[in-house]
Amino acid sequence: MYTVSTRSTDWIEIFRTDKGVVYQCDATQRLILEFWDTYTALSARDFAQFRRMVETVDVRQMALSTDSAHDVEILTPPRSERCYVLTLCEIIHLRELLSGAQMMLELNSLLRECGCTLP
Repeated sequence: MYTVSTRSTDWIEIFRTDKGVVYQCDATQRLILEFWDTYTALSARDFAQFRRMVETVDVRQMALSTDSAHDVEILTPPRSERCYVLTLCEIIHLRELLSGAQMMLELNSLLRECGCTLP
């Protein structure tokens, strides 16, 4: 497990929303999720698994339910001590951030396959 306390100058920004940022650190081979002013370092595999966890949350059920048990969702990224207690809106924001980062990583991979170089 990697613990991250502050932003490093070695990080490359992958994707940003107004609620968070995903960085890539080539030195540690990790993706760093900045969300709620906290930093969580994840391997590429753990990032993909956490993204799937967030995607499987039933936001429709959360929105329609009047039961207080559906007011929040508790998610823990793989191999992390961090625990997110998320409301419906926060889950939507986290989905947007993780999906956008995944799309940018896939785009970068496609560009490398084509032999394109990035500035």
